[in-house]
Amino acid sequence: MKRESGISLIEVLVAVLVLSIGLLGIAGLQTAALTTNSISYQYSQAALMAESMAERMRANPQAFVLNSTPGYSMTAGTAPGASSANCISQSCSNPSDQALWDEAIFYSQVTGAANNSGAPVLTVQTGGSAVAGLPSGATSISCTNPFPNNGTCLITVYWDPGRTATSTNYTCNSTDPTALRCFTLVFAP
Repeated sequence: MKRESGISLIEVLVAVLVLSIGLLGIAGLQTAALTTNSISYQYSQAALMAESMAERMRANPQAFVLNSTPGYSMTAGTAPGASSANCISQSCSNPSDQALWDEAIFYSQVTGAANNSGAPVLTVQTGGSAVAGLPSGATSISCTNPFPNNGTCLITVYWDPGRTATSTNYTCNSTDPTALRCFTLVFAP
């Protein structure tokens, strides 16, 4: 009797199983790469937004010199106050109004929402695309011993990369799963 040679059904099933496991591994790597890329993109956006605000603050040093109220100060999770001037349609000659206007623009960039200042919701342009806020975005600004006393200002941008929109934990603790991600820029005005 002649014996048949070739591939048995069991060998084919084992080959398909090994191939399936390899493809699942590749899919898992792709998912991890996309997640990491998304978070990296959000960090880049936070850095651009914080640097943009720092430049606005540097352009209005009188808000620090005069120690004007409100100056530059924001609390995370709270929208800035209303400016009495619209700095787009008219000149903001008062440093306090300019500071409030700058904070309103920064708030709209980070959160993607308007506030009661009348400032438009602005987007950050990046390579032809626009970003309208970070997921669950928030921001804070605090200055100690500001200009001209060689002080520093901290601009912090917070967001939730998981887009759960439930966390308000502004501790920036990377080991705490309930804490929002943050980017902090320290600069001298």
